Amino acid sequence: MKRLTWVVALVAIAAFATAGYGKKESKAGYIEYEEHTLPNGLRVVLSEDHSVPVVAVNVWYHVGSANEEKGRSGFAHLFEHMMFQGSENVGKGDHMKYVAEAGGSMNGSTTNDRTNYYQTLPSNRLNLGLWLEADRMRSLNITSENFENQRETVKEERRQGIDNQPYGEAFLVSDTLGYDGWPYDHTVIGSMDDLDAAQVPDVQAFFDKYYCPANAVLVVVGDIEPKKTMEMVKEYFGDIPAGTKAAFPNWDEGFNKGERRRIVDSPKANVPALFATYQIPGHLHPDTPALELLNSLLVEGESSRLHKRLVKDEEAAFGAFGFVDGRIGPGQFRVIVASNAGVDIETCETLMDEEIEKVKTAGITEDELNKVKTQFKSDFIGQRQTVMNKAEEIHHYIWFHGDLSVINTELGTYMKVTAEDIKRVANTYLRSDNRTMVVAAPPKSS
Repeated sequence: MKRLTWVVALVAIAAFATAGYGKKESKAGYIEYEEHTLPNGLRVVLSEDHSVPVVAVNVWYHVGSANEEKGRSGFAHLFEHMMFQGSENVGKGDHMKYVAEAGGSMNGSTTNDRTNYYQTLPSNRLNLGLWLEADRMRSLNITSENFENQRETVKEERRQGIDNQPYGEAFLVSDTLGYDGWPYDHTVIGSMDDLDAAQVPDVQAFFDKYYCPANAVLVVVGDIEPKKTMEMVKEYFGDIPAGTKAAFPNWDEGFNKGERRRIVDSPKANVPALFATYQIPGHLHPDTPALELLNSLLVEGESSRLHKRLVKDEEAAFGAFGFVDGRIGPGQFRVIVASNAGVDIETCETLMDEEIEKVKTAGITEDELNKVKTQFKSDFIGQRQTVMNKAEEIHHYIWFHGDLSVINTELGTYMKVTAEDIKRVANTYLRSDNRTMVVAAPPKSS
């Protein structure tokens, strides 16, 4: 499913917020919660937030493309679609209709490491969100008709979202080229050949293995009364068979394996773009905070080093972007540069390398360190302002940290990063023998 804009700021909600609706305030960024586990293994986390009369119902299944078997790529993403095809008490497509009619919004998404399903609803319709999620966890309607329909939907999504986008294919190549092991060396959207070869029993087996209480976490955030909420959770989810918690794959991925390069023909692109991807450890590694602040220093905002050098000073690029792709297994430090018309992408690469080398040799100033920390703190707190974002944060710490209590202490870890830490991780990971360089090449002018 493609992400939709969350429509939760209704006029009535805004009126409540303006009037000071709520029972208590908490310090910025702090998330209060309580945890429960049902006898069938379903982990439940509740977080009261009475700032507006809205609730988020958010389920993560601990399955992503990394869990797929060889020859069955794309199954995790396919199930993101299948889960909206109806269940025992919900007709095909009615999940979306019921949520919309209640004044809410919903969607789902898939990554290498997890699949999530979520809805934001007025708090008086919490029961609807819980019932819908429980019904499809218990009794998804897996039929040949639904499977064929969604298989074609996935193909069309690939055509529209990747094949017909200027840099879609190059991004996919950059996402997988640096990996040697199966868990991450294939794309989330999967192989169309693998999907074509799949049969309904394969789909049913995937559902039975991964879509069960023991392999899921339910998070409810918002204008709730925890005791009543747990009564509903037990009523709707309590009798679903437990299933088995799935094991996550193991890796044998090394670093500094040598630079890998590829040129991807990009007929819809007007200018070339460079996707530089450096391999980094899994998200739980202690170097992650310094790597994220380094990424901010290099590519976040108009004052970042790469934007200033490539876009403003040299006018070689019209954009320099990047992010840290943190995963349970080995992640990626990404830098993406698109050149200006008439500028060779090699020029952008040289300038990028020069700026990275400056960090590796001379380090960064205290002013720069304070700036990126201030920006990180602002973003860290800002992304915890909505009930849905809070729910996603709770899931993140459960799955990627294995310790939910860190949710209210991790900011301090980032604030302790030193300039020397950033210099060290730049030297450790931003190496030419630890990266893939993918160039999206537009058609040559005749």
